[in-house]
Amino acid sequence: MTALPPLWQAHNAPSYDSTMTTRCTALLAEIGADPKRRQAIFSDPRDLHRELFASFAPPDHGEYAGAYRGTAGTSLANRRISADSQMEPGNQYEFCLPGEVPARMDQLLRQTRDLIGDESTDDFGKLIALTYTFCWFGNIHPFLDGKGHVQRAIFAAMATEFGYPLSARFAIHPRPYDRLLATALEIFTRAPVGEENGELGLVAEYLAFFLDGPFNAPRKHVGTVSPYA
Repeated sequence: MTALPPLWQAHNAPSYDSTMTTRCTALLAEIGADPKRRQAIFSDPRDLHRELFASFAPPDHGEYAGAYRGTAGTSLANRRISADSQMEPGNQYEFCLPGEVPARMDQLLRQTRDLIGDESTDDFGKLIALTYTFCWFGNIHPFLDGKGHVQRAIFAAMATEFGYPLSARFAIHPRPYDRLLATALEIFTRAPVGEENGELGLVAEYLAFFLDGPFNAPRKHVGTVSPYA
């Protein structure tokens, strides 16, 4: 009988918190200072995931760090991911099926680069662009564990490319939000197929707290329908 691949929760590893605090503090500084670092993250976030999590992967399953769920020929080929519901305690909801992950990540990264390169977008449009990538990365949930750290690194890199300073409340590690934003992200993820982008405005309201600049002032766009709806 073939043994099932092990579960993986990196935060259970010894010294996880102290190691990740050091790594992510340095990463955030590099994102702010180095355009090449930002471009590398947009190009292939698997490299960043491997950099952050390789030392925590099980010895016989190095592919857990730096490979997408759904990667053919690995133990991740059929790994499905669910999360505990904030809205329906005791229930779970599922993220993108593994077989769809690689192609959907390729598409999302192309879209992200296009959004960053769109010089015609105003501040609200850039906030929605940040939210679009943040939400869809979470919906795809490309990694077995550690998705959130890479998701926040991409957010920081996009915000920096847009010229928005990050607020003091933002961090890549530890996670700077809990149930309120988690609930908004669940609403997005569980929206009917084709209607997900209609929920971007709700998530944007929370993500704006992680940005300084124009998002510290009252916003006339509160409640505005997403342009991606």
